[in-house]
Amino acid sequence: MDKKNTLIGVSLLLLAIFYMYKTAPVPQPEPAPAPSEAPTDSTTPPSPSATPPNQPFPSAPLPAPGPVSGHAQIELDGERGDEIISSLENPLVEVLFTNYGGAVKEIVLKDFKATLDSEEPYAMNHLRYAPALNLSTYLGDGKNVIYEKIPTSDRDSIAFRGRISDQLEVTRRYTISQEVEGPATYTIRHELEFRNLSDQPLPMGQPQLNLGTVAPSGSQDRFLQTFGYSTGEDVEFVEQSDFLGGGFLMFSSEPKDFDEGSGNIVWASVKNQFFITLITPDEPVAGYIARPVDFPGDETTKGQPKTGLTADIKLQAFSIPPNGTYTQSFDFYAGPKEHKRLSKLDKGQEQAMQFGFFGWISKFLLLVMNGLFTFVGNWGLAIILLTLVVRGALLPITLVSMRSMKKMSKLGEPMKKLKELFPDNQQKQQTLMMELYKLNKVNPVAGCLPMLLQIPVFFGLFYMLRSAAELRFADFLWISDLSKPDTVATLPNMPLLGDFPINLLPFVWLVTLAYQMWTMPAPSVDNAQVKMMKFMPFIFFPFTYTFSSGLVLYWTVSNVFTIGQQWLVQRGGDDFEVQLPPALKKAIEGAEKGKGKRRKK
Repeated sequence: MDKKNTLIGVSLLLLAIFYMYKTAPVPQPEPAPAPSEAPTDSTTPPSPSATPPNQPFPSAPLPAPGPVSGHAQIELDGERGDEIISSLENPLVEVLFTNYGGAVKEIVLKDFKATLDSEEPYAMNHLRYAPALNLSTYLGDGKNVIYEKIPTSDRDSIAFRGRISDQLEVTRRYTISQEVEGPATYTIRHELEFRNLSDQPLPMGQPQLNLGTVAPSGSQDRFLQTFGYSTGEDVEFVEQSDFLGGGFLMFSSEPKDFDEGSGNIVWASVKNQFFITLITPDEPVAGYIARPVDFPGDETTKGQPKTGLTADIKLQAFSIPPNGTYTQSFDFYAGPKEHKRLSKLDKGQEQAMQFGFFGWISKFLLLVMNGLFTFVGNWGLAIILLTLVVRGALLPITLVSMRSMKKMSKLGEPMKKLKELFPDNQQKQQTLMMELYKLNKVNPVAGCLPMLLQIPVFFGLFYMLRSAAELRFADFLWISDLSKPDTVATLPNMPLLGDFPINLLPFVWLVTLAYQMWTMPAPSVDNAQVKMMKFMPFIFFPFTYTFSSGLVLYWTVSNVFTIGQQWLVQRGGDDFEVQLPPALKKAIEGAEKGKGKRRKK
């Protein structure tokens, strides 16, 4: 029974660590600030040609062209002498609009720095495949059309009007809020109006709206940079890794240039580790196209391109009556991945946070951590206090478990005797073992219970700490960014490893866990199991080395808490006297008498 419980506990913990390691790639250097210009787009799909004047209109709706082979490329700003930039702003965000397409060129987040050592604000969609909310139709691509800015009566609104062809006029209106709480702060309300300039029906196919381009953000890109969408019932995600391919054995996949789907889409999003653009149409749309985007490489990537992500939603096919109009409206959130804001949206948009199966634990822990931060003013201290809150809540169960393990360690000698006396009678061993547990009021499963309870907490913390925008560039002691490993130096050009980062906190975690395991009472009489448990910290160390420092800080403080618990339990006295079942006691006495007779002879 004891051996089975040990193996079950170790297997579950290994599974948890392996799954988290699978989603935590080897850290890379912080990307350099985005340059103002990028290489020209050599593989960007050609813009759909406008219908020439006096040509017959199509008799059926025509979809916008799908992606061509190859990744999407960053567009080149260049010197556009006729480009005009307009803006709307509130206390936390400034939205920059371009008259090319009448769409969103950049979203400047005033409270977030571009890089750790920069005072410049972070700009979403700074390098881009297209302006956010760019409109594409089979009649033409909006980003190649110059729109005219038209007057509005509201200082928080802006409007553009342009002709995509001789048959189609498009009017675009945008409104922002002056609120600083809730999702409205980062939400742009967009009204899109199509006008048929002809005297016959104009089928529009499925026009596309771009969600913007998310830039590479560092070591977590491969799994945290995703396109997501909701059908109202299910939420699906396409990760950057799905486009890049790779993997391990049966889990490997081929790279692909785009991902396309159809169905009623209630909302859609693209995001990286900390920031997200999320569009919610008033009425469901017809589908999506998601694509990887090649960003220019720099010295941190040895010239190799970095990968971003973009996506378009496809509107439902419609037809505009002669000289008539057709209007659709959207809410476009562009800002930090803050659960306190996204949770206030009414169509389940908070699921874009991707907290995983134990999402409810992640949400609760994030709420507690944010509450603690308001008192201490430092995210590192908030994580330490969060650790104490979680471990304090589990304290009663943990103490019962540790006392049970202490009793189990005292039962080691009788269990060893039992196996020696009945080596060929497994049924007898099991019967007497259960009597031994019952007589001494020991539950062999109790030792695994705290471990089983903490696995959901591990998962909840892992998903919460790695993507919480609150922890971006949050410092603590020598740690400059709690959302990433605490790299203090780098060993260049290491054999087989390349540039190897030196992370200090995982070594502190290793020392505390090793001390905890080596001083823990061993409930097993199997020497191999005892050795395996003592060497577990060294097995897990390579996995933990690449985790965010916030998560490793939690585990390190948790280890210190456990060491204190063990000290209290061991100091609590040694008043437990092992009670032996009558059959086992008689067998041991008989064996001792036999040994005495043999010694006399």
